[in-house]
Amino acid sequence: MTAAPPQTTRVAERLGLDIGGVFAKAVALDATGQVVARAAERHHGNPLPLLRRILAGMVPPGAPPIGLTGSYAPAVAECLALRPADAVSAEIAAVRRVLPDARNILNVGGSSVTLIQLDDDGRFLDYSVNSLCAAGTGAFLDQQAERLGIRYEDLDTFEHHDDPPHIATRCSVFAKTDLIHRQQEGCGKSALWCGLCKSMTGAFLNTLLRGRPLRGLTVLTGGVSRNAEVMRWLKARYGDQVRTFDGAAWSGAIGAALLAVQSLPDLAARLAAAEALPPAAPASRRPTLCFRRSTYPSFAVQESLVDPLGNEVRVSAWPAGPEADVFLGLDIGSTSTKAVLMDPDERVLADIYRRTAGEPIEAAKRLLAAIQELARRRGTRLRVLAVGATGSGRKLVGQVLGADAIVNEITAHLAGALRTDPRVDTIFEIGGQDSKYIRARNGRIFDSNMNYVCAAGTGSFVEEQARRLGFRLEEIGDVVMNIAPPVTSDRCTVFMEQDVERLLRQGYTREECMAAVLCSVVKNYLNKVVGRRPVSRERVFFQGATARNKGLVAAFENLLDVEMVVSPYCHVMGAYGVALCARRRLAESGEPTRFKGLDLASRRIALESESCSLCQNRCRLTFARIEGQAERPSWGYMCGRDPDAAAARLHEDFAPFRRRLALLFQDPRPRAHPPALRTVGIPRALTTFSLFPLWRTLFRELGCRVLLSERTDEETLRRGNELCAADFCFPVKLAHGHAARLAARKDVDFIFLPQLAQAEPNPRTTSSAYCPYVQASPAVIRSALSLHGVDASRLLMPVVDLSLWPAMQNRELVAALAGPLGVTPAAVRRAWRRAKADQQEFERLRREEGLRILRRVEAQGKPAIVIIGRPYNTLDLGSNLSLPQKIADLGLTVIPMDMLPCDAQSISPAFRNMYWAYGQRILAAAEFVRNHPNLYAIYFTNFSCGPDSFLLSFVDEIMGEKPSLTLELDEHGGDAGYLTRIQAFLDVVGAWTP
Repeated sequence: MTAAPPQTTRVAERLGLDIGGVFAKAVALDATGQVVARAAERHHGNPLPLLRRILAGMVPPGAPPIGLTGSYAPAVAECLALRPADAVSAEIAAVRRVLPDARNILNVGGSSVTLIQLDDDGRFLDYSVNSLCAAGTGAFLDQQAERLGIRYEDLDTFEHHDDPPHIATRCSVFAKTDLIHRQQEGCGKSALWCGLCKSMTGAFLNTLLRGRPLRGLTVLTGGVSRNAEVMRWLKARYGDQVRTFDGAAWSGAIGAALLAVQSLPDLAARLAAAEALPPAAPASRRPTLCFRRSTYPSFAVQESLVDPLGNEVRVSAWPAGPEADVFLGLDIGSTSTKAVLMDPDERVLADIYRRTAGEPIEAAKRLLAAIQELARRRGTRLRVLAVGATGSGRKLVGQVLGADAIVNEITAHLAGALRTDPRVDTIFEIGGQDSKYIRARNGRIFDSNMNYVCAAGTGSFVEEQARRLGFRLEEIGDVVMNIAPPVTSDRCTVFMEQDVERLLRQGYTREECMAAVLCSVVKNYLNKVVGRRPVSRERVFFQGATARNKGLVAAFENLLDVEMVVSPYCHVMGAYGVALCARRRLAESGEPTRFKGLDLASRRIALESESCSLCQNRCRLTFARIEGQAERPSWGYMCGRDPDAAAARLHEDFAPFRRRLALLFQDPRPRAHPPALRTVGIPRALTTFSLFPLWRTLFRELGCRVLLSERTDEETLRRGNELCAADFCFPVKLAHGHAARLAARKDVDFIFLPQLAQAEPNPRTTSSAYCPYVQASPAVIRSALSLHGVDASRLLMPVVDLSLWPAMQNRELVAALAGPLGVTPAAVRRAWRRAKADQQEFERLRREEGLRILRRVEAQGKPAIVIIGRPYNTLDLGSNLSLPQKIADLGLTVIPMDMLPCDAQSISPAFRNMYWAYGQRILAAAEFVRNHPNLYAIYFTNFSCGPDSFLLSFVDEIMGEKPSLTLELDEHGGDAGYLTRIQAFLDVVGAWTP
């Protein structure tokens, strides 16, 4: 937003100021309350100079009342001796002037999202606000628009999409990842913008409503009220119940003016006299940024230039003859795309670096054009022997270019680092949107991790804060050296931004604030990415474009007291590593390169997408049409089939999962039911993945038809998020969604939500309890459904405690089921006995099948992957992104944990006090895997899982030196990051020997 000229010649009678976290807004109102003039600009943490400028032409003669509100209001008010207005009261005043019947005010600003609820008389009733996370705010949209190269003035020309691609909006990490992969599917900017706005609208509604319905006229205010696409999706959900008005972006300032009672005759003089906001208590400081143990490299090369296409080209060496054999490595990242030309002696000849700008294919073409121009200027004909591709865009660009090696980022970065310094065993890599930790042993990968939850420890955040503070990215390293940075938060972008603004108000210099940001990024990386993993006490290899920043290198050294090793090629190490991988693939295969040639730079490449209907995966397939080429490269086949195949591929390595799910859900004694029988719906969630045979037989024996909810999909998650009144773990949110979908069905009479307390007693442990969320989920789901109009009498919620004596358990079942189902107590008791027998038979068959699978795997003599975790994480392919199937597609047998011939009673006596029922099974499975040389574990868990936060350390202890991998699944993440780590882990499995 920028300053707007006065809209009329009416006389200003009142002034209003709204100084928020990002913008400073000012309005002048006439005697009727109409806006005479308005202005809004970013204040970058220092609003006083901005206020002096925008108010200079707005303050009328005399001394009109002036009101002040916003997050910066208390500090500004102290400078001006002005009493600030409450932000909520200001919003209410502004909205009631235009829409007096409003019952809800949705204010979506630059850094905050709030919901104000009013009673029938228009008075304040309730208030909700977002957590300290930037997701769902205007700043979040601004970041993604900039990343995509979208200008707001161009949005009027964008096409509206009624079914846009889903974009995760929890955090910029997820959003950027999804945007990249949707681009790879051929989605244009307008489709991505629609999907981003749709997802963000749902995200902030879920955050604010917390499962409550939105009733009554709702008004959208704040800067995002000017976003037509957000408004479109609000109306798609609520119709004319949601409105906005001209000037809604200035609602806080308008309300402050309407509430103003204080006049300042000398306002201009007070603004002129106020040089800075009042200081607060000084922050503590970190050690001075300087090098004590590390040696920073020289980045000097033979030639360095920025070509007309915006490529940063560096020539380190160049072959003397008219012809040269080279290997090409491409690293296609979310924010930057890099290329390395390497000679057969593995020497870097040239490296090229450029912005991806949301268009990975175009970025790659421009790198090829730069290579062509470089060769032309040097008079050299290049023969490309092999090409490798890595980075988040590796599949897209690799397929289009005909890459010989398409390698995950972790393996590529490790290859480059070890070629540079074979002694290295700890590698830090901070990229534009993600960060990696890599641990090597004996020249091979041993462990790795990536960020998933937060973008605060990434290069894009450093760049964003540099821009806010007025620094060019390339100058940061020099300006922060020898500064003792003040302490700031390391938890989230919003926390850090607020800390920087506070430091600026306290009088710290921009340089000190920038140094503080770098230290916070390092702390975030160490806490969120490295965590409990070991770090070398000798040296750490630091790579990524961020390693060109001296300040970050010094911050790492200060915090770890270890030598940081930085290569002159740190910013292109992934490209160098994948060039090495391509060279090795060529040496192993001896086949000619698949590379389609440097002239791809001048050929037109168009992406198309379509859905595959050969199986339930419904894969989104992407095809590339390359000018002058009949073949259409394609990708996106989740089943692993070849493009020309006419049927989905049923991979034998996935057979254990198919068999486990068949044993669980296929009725061994199906029978026809009369249509008049009552139907009981069972959510396909939580304990259903281990106890469904128990429930199926129970209701079948009581004369009911049993109906499972649909498989987990986006609609299930959407409904779950709408209903959840708290930030539950992902599986509990899905349970809400499954229950809601059953409740919406007319053919379902009852919904079964058992209140599970304990599993069957384990004589080797003190207890066998289910987690508190599982125990409480029926009650919270009932509350959520009732709030949305579902009759609670449709819910069957018996207390089930499998540790109770049979008579006691029967009493609970009879009390909950006999009346609603119209059956006798004796029928309930009989049905329960048969249900327990069928559950025991299911568990016997499961173990027998597991033994057969293990014998087959051992006979093959190759490694197999055991998926460890709670059944609702490991077996729900909708919630775990079908990762077990994708692992099988990579060539390894995957086995569900509970197909192993061990159970909770196999747990070691050392864990006698492991009182979680699923925890006992997980630890027993981990011990089984450790003791079988050809088995390796991948642990599926969830963010926010309390029991697993303890179990993870126990599993690590059990595994000892044997490699294992933990994946924390989340509702917002795509599969790309998980697959990168899985592929790197499989490299570990292939190389590891006890």
